[in-house]
Amino acid sequence: DLEDTSKDSAFDLWSDKITEAEFKEPTKLIEKQLYSKWSSLSPAQASQETFWGHVTLEHIKSGVIESHYLAANGGNLPGGLQRIDKELSKGTEKAIDSIVRTILRRLSGLPEARGSKSVYVNCPFARAWWRGHITNEVCSSTGADHDMVTKTLTKSQEYWERLIILIVSRNSVLGDTRVRSALIWALSEIVNDDSNSHLFTSKGIKSISRQIGIRSAWQELGVFSSEELKSMFEEQVIPIASQSLNK
Repeated sequence: DLEDTSKDSAFDLWSDKITEAEFKEPTKLIEKQLYSKWSSLSPAQASQETFWGHVTLEHIKSGVIESHYLAANGGNLPGGLQRIDKELSKGTEKAIDSIVRTILRRLSGLPEARGSKSVYVNCPFARAWWRGHITNEVCSSTGADHDMVTKTLTKSQEYWERLIILIVSRNSVLGDTRVRSALIWALSEIVNDDSNSHLFTSKGIKSISRQIGIRSAWQELGVFSSEELKSMFEEQVIPIASQSLNK
């Protein structure tokens, strides 16, 4: 029950009207402000799809967003109302199923179909919170620039999706907060260099993670400071990963 799950949650609704485009792909400023408003949430609570389902419904009830926003696909594809009309006109079970899945993904994430990553990737409100949380986590433990870390985490949807999969995976080296923060710190200092754009892709972050995994197999990374890890990643891990991508 969405109400029972979230009735004791301490959060304030976003008060300004959000357009459909802003809901699908919130600007960096909106994401930053959403996180600031909900920064008191715990990671455990913010990982629950039922909680974000409640948050999204409350924003619909308050008129901040329209219910048809949930049916819209990403990018410049048709909006929610247009897509609902188009899919319903087909009248097929497949078309209806497709639009229902999109609505559920936007509402709260759809872990049953897309795994645990769905909460962090597909629900705009949850995605904004997690990007803000990880940005603050990185900046509070390193010397990273806040704006550059934000840019690093928002390079592209497929890049963010791959990164979050590696973060939440139990056996991933990026599950370690210090390792993750040091890597994002290192990446934030080359994010504006177009010659490194291939690293900020799904394949890029996967290659980097693979190299960190190889390194951790023979060297305990937990004994290093954030500064030492950053240097290791900059001087060894990232260059090797880059070379492997260019082969």
